[in-house]
Amino acid sequence: MTKQTLHIIRNTLLPGILNSYSIIFFLNNRFFALVLMLTSFFNFYAGLSGLMAVVIALIVGKWMHLDDTTLRKGIYSFNALLTGLGMGTFFDPGIVFYSLLLVVTVFCLLFSVGLSGWLNKYNLPQLSIPFVISFWFLLLPAAQFENLGLTQRNIYWMNEMYAIGGSPLLQLFQTIDALPLHQMVDLYLRSLSSVVFQSNLITGFLIAIALLAGSRILFSLSVVGFLSAYLFALFTGSEAASMTYYNIGANYMMVAFAIGGFFIIPSKHSYLWTIFLVPLTSLILLFFNKMLAPVQLPVFSLPFSVTVILFLFFLQQRVRPNGLVFTPYQHYSPEENLYTFRTNSERFSRFMYKSLQLPFWGEWTVWQGYDGEYTHLGEWGKALDFVVKDTQGSTYRAKGYACEDYYCYKKPVVAVADGVVEVVTDNIDDNEPGKINTQNNWGNSIVINHYNGIYSQVSHLKKGSARVKPGDTVKAGDIIGLCGNSGRSPEPHLHFQLQLHAYTGAKTYTYPIAYYYTRNDTTEQLQQFSVPAENENIRNIQVNKLLADAFNILPDKSFVFEYTSDGKNQRENWNAYTDAYNNKYLHCPETGDVAYYVFDGKMFYFTSYYGHKNSLLYYFFLSAYKVFLSTESVFSITDSLPLPYVSNKKWLIWLNDFISPFTQVVEAKYRSETTQTSTSQHDTAGIKSDIQIHYAGNKQFFVQSSIVVTTVGIHEINIKTNSKEITAKCVSQQ
Repeated sequence: MTKQTLHIIRNTLLPGILNSYSIIFFLNNRFFALVLMLTSFFNFYAGLSGLMAVVIALIVGKWMHLDDTTLRKGIYSFNALLTGLGMGTFFDPGIVFYSLLLVVTVFCLLFSVGLSGWLNKYNLPQLSIPFVISFWFLLLPAAQFENLGLTQRNIYWMNEMYAIGGSPLLQLFQTIDALPLHQMVDLYLRSLSSVVFQSNLITGFLIAIALLAGSRILFSLSVVGFLSAYLFALFTGSEAASMTYYNIGANYMMVAFAIGGFFIIPSKHSYLWTIFLVPLTSLILLFFNKMLAPVQLPVFSLPFSVTVILFLFFLQQRVRPNGLVFTPYQHYSPEENLYTFRTNSERFSRFMYKSLQLPFWGEWTVWQGYDGEYTHLGEWGKALDFVVKDTQGSTYRAKGYACEDYYCYKKPVVAVADGVVEVVTDNIDDNEPGKINTQNNWGNSIVINHYNGIYSQVSHLKKGSARVKPGDTVKAGDIIGLCGNSGRSPEPHLHFQLQLHAYTGAKTYTYPIAYYYTRNDTTEQLQQFSVPAENENIRNIQVNKLLADAFNILPDKSFVFEYTSDGKNQRENWNAYTDAYNNKYLHCPETGDVAYYVFDGKMFYFTSYYGHKNSLLYYFFLSAYKVFLSTESVFSITDSLPLPYVSNKKWLIWLNDFISPFTQVVEAKYRSETTQTSTSQHDTAGIKSDIQIHYAGNKQFFVQSSIVVTTVGIHEINIKTNSKEITAKCVSQQ
């Protein structure tokens, strides 16, 4: 066997097989996949034909060069699995059977790819429609195949148990299947088993346990979906026992999975809609039952597919989310979808804004803020006036009769972000303090286009101080002029506003400043993406060059780390890349782990992590989850961490999973601060961070770390958890 063949088996076929099983329940979980595969073999020939169908679909898909990622996820092959399970349940094995299995599987694959391509244009899933159509494709002409006989193994399944394990296995199955359970529990477990075309308690019990281990949200939704269907059956007087017949019962659970926690972010709203949609699915099921009865075709999972596709299309027509939010990125885990969405909504809502700094150096005071009582009114209400004050709160020295007496006069005015200069007015005389120029309201002004539809305007500049002209390109922090007292300005100050148009005096626009400090007496606080308030003392942050250079990880950069963990010497390589959407990430070729990050010049963020939770890259992700690239070490940076990234207190997180769609009682909190030291040999900067789990007023330590940065870059990483300590040194970076 060639290396290429082994690579295909390891990286495409094996993950594709496992995911084909777990994705039936909208999961990507290997343990659950193995349990589902095992239970499918309780009806041996059904399990075998199901597995064969998956392998056939994946091999043909790989042979025809379908997308590897889609194949690995099992998206093109899970319908083939259902088709194989159904064929093995309905028909006797033989040469004709396996020949038709090949034909129908290929047809199912073709139909899956074609239907998926068409529905993807409308952002809709194919669900299990290819399985239903493919199986009908076989069932309708099946009576004409004399050598393909209907099997009765689904009736006499105990014979199969005896053939596999003899009397002990048969007795175990009979004992479990005869347990005196309440009808609801009995039907619930049998409904779960119907997914693999069975109706026995042990299969349902094993699937239920595996589902609980794989996803607490999906487990709770399976109960909600079943109860909704069961109670509706009692209310209407329909036959509840039919919920286990040939996958019929699974329809209700699948609707609950899809709407309650997969395509929609789990919430109280998604659960309520699940309760409503399950009875609707029941009506659709009864309709199709009657319609298909003359041709003797079972409905299988068609009602589930119809309900979900119609509802998702309905949701797409909304103007507002109304509590139901589409999953922005599918992690194939409701818990991970929910926790990541919550955290990212809080963390990265600011990424919609361009990173703007204050238009000056040093500390200034907000003289007039948004909607100020003097001149910041109406269309010009979202503006800021800045002055410089002394310790006594005065804006001037001496008598204040001359502009030169004012502390802000002739102070540099800088560009708030990169851009192109649009308008420069530089010929208006400065006023004597106490007088104003109503003929030239804005005075000397500069308007800069910051590329994404945002324009900044600074006004009342000193005559002749402009250092730029229209068309010039400027960088954030470049000096563009000096503070003056021109225009409608009773004393020297700097007027600043953001607007959506390029002319002087355009309508103002609310927009935050990315990062700045506020001072109250002797206490300073870091503000992030907020608007300075009136009378606040504010200043720009100063970037730590060592940290900024180290964490400005450009594509094609590589790291080699040697580290000690659990007494073992290990080695990891990290390579920096960008994906098709220009997102930056670190990749470890030894483990396959991936960590996505963002660098904006002032802050470094890790945004997501995919991989093992025992690698050095994982602990670096935790350590540098959010790094403030400042020279000042007095500020602590805090952030929230999605719970799936935390491997401590599993029992507590599991309990939280059950109620997480409704409320959050367990949180993972991150905190970091920077340090800097200088020696005669070299400068170093450091980052100290920790993560704690907060619950019921308690705090539980999870990880502590420190990162040492030198002029070369990231030099050392030290990790401490409850169970291990890691010391890593970067031996090469280029």
